[in-house]
Amino acid sequence: IGPEIIILMTAFFVLLAGLKKGINTLSFLSGASLVGIGAALLCTLALWGGAPTSENGGNSSMFSGALVYDRFSLTFNLIFLLMSLFAIFGSVRYPQETHENKAEYFTLLLMTIAGMMFLAKSGNLITIFMSLELFSIALYILCGFSAKHGTGKEGPNSSTELSWETLASQESTVKYLLTGAFSSAILVYGMALIYAGTGTTEIRMIGQLLQENPYTKNTLVYIGMGLMFCGLAFKISLVPFHSWTPDVYQGAPTPITGFMSVATKAAAFAVIARIFFTALPELEKAWMPILFGASVLTMLVGNTAAIFQDDLKRMLAYSGVAHAGYLLIGIVTNTQEGMASIIFYLAVYLFMNIGAFAIVFIMEGEGKEGNSIYRFKGLARKKPLLAAAMGLFMISLAGFPPTAGFFGKLFVFYAAIKKGYILITVLAVIASIISVYFYLRVIVMMYFHEDEGASQPVIHKGMGALVTVSCIAIVAIGLFPSFLMELARGAIPF
Repeated sequence: IGPEIIILMTAFFVLLAGLKKGINTLSFLSGASLVGIGAALLCTLALWGGAPTSENGGNSSMFSGALVYDRFSLTFNLIFLLMSLFAIFGSVRYPQETHENKAEYFTLLLMTIAGMMFLAKSGNLITIFMSLELFSIALYILCGFSAKHGTGKEGPNSSTELSWETLASQESTVKYLLTGAFSSAILVYGMALIYAGTGTTEIRMIGQLLQENPYTKNTLVYIGMGLMFCGLAFKISLVPFHSWTPDVYQGAPTPITGFMSVATKAAAFAVIARIFFTALPELEKAWMPILFGASVLTMLVGNTAAIFQDDLKRMLAYSGVAHAGYLLIGIVTNTQEGMASIIFYLAVYLFMNIGAFAIVFIMEGEGKEGNSIYRFKGLARKKPLLAAAMGLFMISLAGFPPTAGFFGKLFVFYAAIKKGYILITVLAVIASIISVYFYLRVIVMMYFHEDEGASQPVIHKGMGALVTVSCIAIVAIGLFPSFLMELARGAIPF
């Protein structure tokens, strides 16, 4: 658990550093956070070689089965840590140097990462719930962290007139808190019923009992399984549990929105994979039709709703809903190939989203129209390289070859066809065709419309670096997809 310990220690250090005025600066706090994230990345890579897999047969259980140490969890560690860089580099605007709550921003972000890392490593229903709450509670606060428009000194009786951004940020955190509380309650009730039906909370033991003991396949387990899926469906924005997503994404500070867009999905899919592949494979006939229907609905509703969005953050939110539907196909297949395709897809989605949200951050303005798609009019003339990068991210998200996004979908669809699920693949292709409209709309705005304003976007070094690296990664993975897919196959523990 070295990477997790490093992140936790960094979080505590940053929080204490915020008490000392001399070092309570954005440069020091962000630098300390980056050092901690870099150390955790190196530790994760160092652990990779000796980590147990399904092939080498090593013992992956730790702390009486509460945590699991394998390449699967280490893969997700890399996703969380890389995605956190966006939220760190976004601190050039959130929070500002004059604000009081700088240390809290970085501490909460690091605690979120730690919670997600423990969630991907959880081998017990209790540790799953504790990890989920650790990162969820920190994210609730970060979504309402309107540091761009508040100094941190305001109180309930302050007469300051609140801006639209601050009100939207407060609204997003309340919506996220309420839906998160409901989903957590549903999830833990499902866990309680599974414990009542099987007599254990250890994931691996639940799978063994369901396989060996016919009495464990009782009504309590089936109801518990359904409730657990509903609770986790909230986290990954599956239809019909998705309605909070566009509002929260629009109102939250853009660095947090970008971080959430990939990290929360990855964390939830990690735990869904562990539960359905390790604990509940015996009940496949019961859960497969439910996941099949949820996947199809999510793809179609997400892509259709995104067509009508003028706010780019809302559009990317509905796009994220649709991508959750594509990812769920990998779970529906219930095969190692499907699980490997999910890891590949999430790795690709990481670079596509980190790049797209970085450009949204660069182009962001004030007020309700601050993230309007119309702000991209004529960008190709003002910043041709930025427009080209955004165009690459859009066609990759749409799934055009030879980008990485195309192979992400291809491997998921291939896993479904291999299992004989032709219908869901056809419906997924139809959903992808629908999505082409709103992705290409952004490109049309940049290249085929005249610019109405004279403002020049400011590209900060950190955001510029993220956009550049994301572009290189998308092109490189698109040209050599088999390398990453082989790594994904090697990380499967099931």
